[in-house]
Amino acid sequence: MSFKITTLVDNVVYDRGLQAEHGLSLLIAAEDKVILFDTGASDLFMRNAEILGVDLKKVDYLVLSHGHSDHTGGVKQFLELNTQAKVVCKKEALQKKYKDARENGFVSAGQVDENRLWLVDSLTEIVPGVTVLPQIKIVEKGDTHFEHFFTVKDGNIVPDTFEDELALILSDSKTISVLSSCSHRGITNIIRSALEAFPEHTLNALIGGFHVRNAGDDKLDLISTYLGRKLPKRLGVCHCTGIDNYARFHQGFSTRVFYNYTGWVEEIK
Repeated sequence: MSFKITTLVDNVVYDRGLQAEHGLSLLIAAEDKVILFDTGASDLFMRNAEILGVDLKKVDYLVLSHGHSDHTGGVKQFLELNTQAKVVCKKEALQKKYKDARENGFVSAGQVDENRLWLVDSLTEIVPGVTVLPQIKIVEKGDTHFEHFFTVKDGNIVPDTFEDELALILSDSKTISVLSSCSHRGITNIIRSALEAFPEHTLNALIGGFHVRNAGDDKLDLISTYLGRKLPKRLGVCHCTGIDNYARFHQGFSTRVFYNYTGWVEEIK
């Protein structure tokens, strides 16, 4: 089984005509189905899609990695354009969220038609070969990224441990590839959970944001050490990983590492 992943928006852009913003949106073509993974911070991903020749009306599912505004900012505009795609997320993604005192959540959550929502709380294959991983066990607390983030639970503002976060697993008979937009619960914890879900598979590709842009050496060393033991054939970093840390990973893992910038197309076979 093959997959084609097109980055519709990321923090970085090099291709003429496209634009970047602080956010992430990935388009996954899986045989005869199309999945959109997050929508960035605005409708910019839609404008980039048009330039790239991507027809967003053909998207079958919109999967939301978590409820932050830089991943859900274009949901309203996308649903106005595409009238048939289901929105796949955890129920916690619809809750209010804050970064310190600033509201930072899914601003159009209350405007999504309930008939278009598909709330998941367990491992769910949404189309053949594409599975949502909504249960991410925290084994390594040193690889979590909860600082300054809050959410609302039972009417109270509480520290956010990102119970809403999910990842995508692309699988064939022998391998899995993991897509993680922000990795607040830790990229090493996400990989562990994915491999536990597919115990007979090996890790083929890992693409996403690792939320380490301002991380210290201890956290980066922890991630690098784990990746060294579970190193995929392709390692694509972006968004909240940071260009400096891309260079660090590239130094450690050489040509397996690439920056997944706006407009990048990665094929997994």
